[in-house]
Amino acid sequence: MRDYKDRAAGAAVGSSANDNAFAAGAEAARQALEGFAGVSSPGLLLVFGSSRFDQQALLEGIVSVAPDIPMVGGTTAGEISLKGFSPDAVVVMALGSEHLRFRTGIGTTLSRDEEAAVKEMSGQMFSGSFPDDAQTLMVFPSGMDSNVLRTIDSLHDCFGERFEIIGGYPGGKGLFQETVQYHNGKVYTDAIAGVLICHDDDCCTGTGVCSGFESIGNSFCCTSSEGHILKEIDNQPSLDLFREIVGEERYSRLPEIFVEYPFGLIDESASTSDITYFQLRTGIMANTENKTIVLTAPIPKGSRVTLAAGTCQDLIAGAGNAARDAVMCLGEDYEPQAAVMFSCIGRAKVLGRRLEDEVESVRNVIGKEVPLAGFYTFGEVGPIDKKEPRLASAKYHNVSVVIWVLGTVRK
Repeated sequence: MRDYKDRAAGAAVGSSANDNAFAAGAEAARQALEGFAGVSSPGLLLVFGSSRFDQQALLEGIVSVAPDIPMVGGTTAGEISLKGFSPDAVVVMALGSEHLRFRTGIGTTLSRDEEAAVKEMSGQMFSGSFPDDAQTLMVFPSGMDSNVLRTIDSLHDCFGERFEIIGGYPGGKGLFQETVQYHNGKVYTDAIAGVLICHDDDCCTGTGVCSGFESIGNSFCCTSSEGHILKEIDNQPSLDLFREIVGEERYSRLPEIFVEYPFGLIDESASTSDITYFQLRTGIMANTENKTIVLTAPIPKGSRVTLAAGTCQDLIAGAGNAARDAVMCLGEDYEPQAAVMFSCIGRAKVLGRRLEDEVESVRNVIGKEVPLAGFYTFGEVGPIDKKEPRLASAKYHNVSVVIWVLGTVRK
C-alpha cells in the first residue's frame, strides 16, 4: 500500500483496555497520533469507549495527549478496531488532511425536543447557508427516552432528505443503561453529538447498509400500537402472532429469541413491485399478560410488517455486503483510506463466538490495512442505497450493519 504521506487523507487507530480510565484514553490517543501520517495533525478524533470507564477521566486522558483536536463519539456495547472486537476498551480514530474539514456540534436534552436538539447541534456546525463542501453528517444520538423517528425526521429537515447521514446510537453493558455522548472532551447524556465532514474532489465517501436477515415471506398489518409498544397485528395480539410463527420451542426462549426474529417495518416509500425494503425492529420485552411486545423503535399503526430471520452465516455475509456496497459507492477512481463500522448489539447476541467473523468479513472487503474503527450500537443510522435517489434518505435500523468508507483519488 502507498504511504499515508502520499495520500489525500490520513487515518490511524489506537486502542487500550487499561483499567485506569485516564491512562486508557491517553494510550489510545497516543497510538492514534503516532500512527497518523497526514498533514501536521489530525482534524478530528472519533472516540468509542466502553461504559465501564469513568467517562470524564477517559476523555481527560485523551485531551492530555490531543488537547486541541475536535472530538465526537460515545459509549459502546463493544468496540471495533483492526484488532477485531473488544468488549471493554476504548478506540480512537484520528482523521485529517488538507482536503478534509470537520465541523462538530452537540445538541442537548434530546428527549425533551428532538427538533430543538438537532438545531442546536447544527447551529454549532454552521450558521446561515449550508457549507458547499459538506458531504457527510456522522451522528451519535442518545436513544434513551427520545423518539428515534422524530430525531431522523429532524435531521432530514435540517440537512436535507438525501444528504448522507450515518451513525450509531451509543450503547452500554445493560440494555436500559444510560448512554453517554462525547463532544470536545466533555461527557453528555440525553444529547446528540455529530460531525459534519466536508471535503473537496480529492476525497469521496461511500456508505453501505445490510443486515443479512430475510423476510420469512408473509406480511401483516399493524392494527394497534402505542409508542414503542406493538399491540396488535392483523387484529391479533402481537405476542400471540409471534408465538404462532416461531413455534413453542423458540417462544420459550423469550425475550432472547426476539433478536433472532426481528420485525421488519416495510418501507412503502422505497419498495417496488419487485423489491420489498424494510427496516428491522427488535423486540426487547414481552408482556405476557396483555400479550404485547415492546420494541426498540415504533411501528406506526397501519404499517405493513413482516418477520425476519437469519443464520450466523447470513449475518456475517450481510456485514461483508454492507462493506462491499460502501466501497462500490466510491467508484473505480477512489480507493478506501479509512472505514467506520456501526453494528447492532443484537447481532452480537446472535453471532456469539462468531462475532470476530463479522469484523473480519468487513476487513476482507475494504482491505486488511485500511484503518477501521467502530462500535456495537443500540441502533444504526444510514441510507438504504446512497447511489439511488429514492433510496438515499437516512433510516433508523436495528440488528444491521452500517459501513462508512472514506476514499481518495487513486494515484
